[in-house]
Amino acid sequence: MRFSAEEVRNIQKLMREKAWASVYSLLDSARDHAVTQEDKASEIYWRTMALIKQGRYQEAIDLLRKDGALFNSQCLPLKIIAEILDKIGDDQGALRELSGAPIEQEMEDFYGLAIDTKFLYFYLLAKTGDRSVRNKLSEIPDDYRHITMGGKFLTKADLVALLNRTSNQP
Repeated sequence: MRFSAEEVRNIQKLMREKAWASVYSLLDSARDHAVTQEDKASEIYWRTMALIKQGRYQEAIDLLRKDGALFNSQCLPLKIIAEILDKIGDDQGALRELSGAPIEQEMEDFYGLAIDTKFLYFYLLAKTGDRSVRNKLSEIPDDYRHITMGGKFLTKADLVALLNRTSNQP
């Protein structure tokens, strides 16, 4: 069963309240009643979000690696894994995760996810001081804003500033 908008709001509310037993009860029920691939992917997505909110990062990564193929867009699970790895300080692991993301292949059908994944990949490259990112920034719309796991906005200007900082470091 796919979650309705009301059910999603309820799950989000329960996560904000840290009512984890209730969250997992809802997710377990959804898993037990899942019929379609989309039903299963929806449950996996929200279970992953709950694990992340609890700081159970490795479990979230393991879940996405195990069941990520259920998502219509493969950029989505790879991007979430990369965001987790970035959050815990494993920039190289995050880059490895995204190096196999089908960004260009998904651009037509899943533009929002694909462009967000591309931005995240460029951000991770910029963090490592990879100057080739400057030549690729035209692939990102000028008004594009990426939202980090922590809720901060990043823009192309932020990537340029990051490149300037990392290329000036010894």
